[in-house]
Amino acid sequence: MPANVLLSASSRVVLMLCAMALSSTLQAWDATGHRLTLYVAYETLTPAQRDYWLEVLQQHPRFDTDFSRAMPTQLRTASLAQQTRWLLGQAAVWPDLARGLPDAIRPRYNRPGWHWIDGAWVRDEAQTQGNLYLDTAPLPDIVGSPASNSQHASHASNVLTALERARWQLEHETNPEQRALALCWLLHLMGDIHQPLHTGALVSAQLFPDGDRGGNAIRTRGSNLHSVWDRALRGSGIDASQLLKIKLPGEPQHYQTFTPTRWLHESRSILLSTVYPASVISNVKRSENTGNRLGSIALSTRYEDIAKHTAAIRIAEAGVRMSNILSDIAGRL
Repeated sequence: MPANVLLSASSRVVLMLCAMALSSTLQAWDATGHRLTLYVAYETLTPAQRDYWLEVLQQHPRFDTDFSRAMPTQLRTASLAQQTRWLLGQAAVWPDLARGLPDAIRPRYNRPGWHWIDGAWVRDEAQTQGNLYLDTAPLPDIVGSPASNSQHASHASNVLTALERARWQLEHETNPEQRALALCWLLHLMGDIHQPLHTGALVSAQLFPDGDRGGNAIRTRGSNLHSVWDRALRGSGIDASQLLKIKLPGEPQHYQTFTPTRWLHESRSILLSTVYPASVISNVKRSENTGNRLGSIALSTRYEDIAKHTAAIRIAEAGVRMSNILSDIAGRL
């Protein structure tokens, strides 16, 4: 497929949608993280599989505006392989870009509830809640509906069920535009579900009886806890080839099958054991006991290093799993 098929005449206009302001704080990994996840997968796809998924993506109803014309200028004369890599990376970011679309069309594409999941929601391999409870009784479990129902739009209510729906659509949907949209959501949500703070929250009696919105309500110096994890690899210089060299935890079969409740369980285990440091917990408890306003928390360098290391592992895991799923759906081309 020649490069001029990717870029129409109007694509020569410099339009950088990547810089679009995003309206929500729940973004999961930032654009760097989502692109890295796709680039890890891209490295191990065959050229025929890459072409297959590009052809699927080109049927996206906003392909010209949000993909072709958003391509950086320096890539417009690059090789087809480099353009394909960027376009598929854009697909992994696109559900976040949909948050900033004009009001008239945003409801058609934006699905805020699909990026995260209630910490009390449990099903299959995810039987442990993702909520960290501080001196308060646990909320009742929310028992999720069976996976077989997730193919229907009405049952896609969170990151896990939306991910199952996207997978089902890529295998069974016949409408090309819907398949292209499903591809974007599959690529994006595989990143989201591997981000621990999209799978639960800190719950306390006074400050956060309904949860701290995945760490968004915990202020840190110049940011918040959720954003610290979202942006963990921003500016790190790490690339897909380095991520592919990481020794992943778990058995090989854990990376070969589509088991999102396992991925949810993994993220929650990290949230409960690692995400909320002692400084955050003591600050919340102090505010609860004294009634004083919850202050900003300084995170240690060691904590930030742990977050970066953990984020690298989770993004690498998501990328390897993504590659296997894309290969399975496309066939061994």
